[in-house]
Amino acid sequence: MPRYGTINSDYIASWFQRKDPGGPMWALNLMQYREWAEYADGRETDLTGVEADDRYAPHEHLAAVGSRIILMAPVVHHLRGDDRRWDRIAIAQYRDRMAMIEMNSSESFQADEQHKDAGMEFTIVMAAFPVEGDPAPPQESATGTDKLVLLHVAGDPGAPDLAEGLDATRIGCFWIEDRFIGDHRTFAEARLDLISPAAAAELASLEFVHDDSSYAVIADPTMDEVARSLTDPMRVLF
Repeated sequence: MPRYGTINSDYIASWFQRKDPGGPMWALNLMQYREWAEYADGRETDLTGVEADDRYAPHEHLAAVGSRIILMAPVVHHLRGDDRRWDRIAIAQYRDRMAMIEMNSSESFQADEQHKDAGMEFTIVMAAFPVEGDPAPPQESATGTDKLVLLHVAGDPGAPDLAEGLDATRIGCFWIEDRFIGDHRTFAEARLDLISPAAAAELASLEFVHDDSSYAVIADPTMDEVARSLTDPMRVLF
């Protein structure tokens, strides 16, 4: 069992009761790292937690099950949430729910997962799906630009839109079915917007809002294909 969160076994077991695997599925990751990697076998290492997780980087394992990473972004500012501070956010687009089971069952994946276990202090990973009826987002990306990503994970789908009135472009809105791993909480909706540096500075100037039922962060993507992943929801992109 991983040391970085509690697996939601009941939710994952429910996938096996479905008539079809239902996909694609977007897995939203909130990640907090150890300062220094701590391997379960006690080996000595000078890797930081981030460096250990970078060794895990499951690109090949995802591709083997028809899936891929579409967002990778270090967090640069926290706007709301509890006392936990996230270091990075990421989204993997899976072929369907069962693709995650296939990947985790792979011996090569299990061998590499030790690096994630060593580097990760805590993570919440959620199963997310596009909000039905939402139009395809503008085909914009933060990659190679000065744009940042505003992520709001809301416990209430009726929560105020933090991007309203800002220089922002909505690149994705997802309803959250449940969590794969984390703690006792389940969230309702995840909203992602591209925002300008000026808008980010405006948000960062506001007082932090303590809220145990939601998180909002600003992140600086090294990879962003969120909007592109939503243009054809029946196809996982390569």
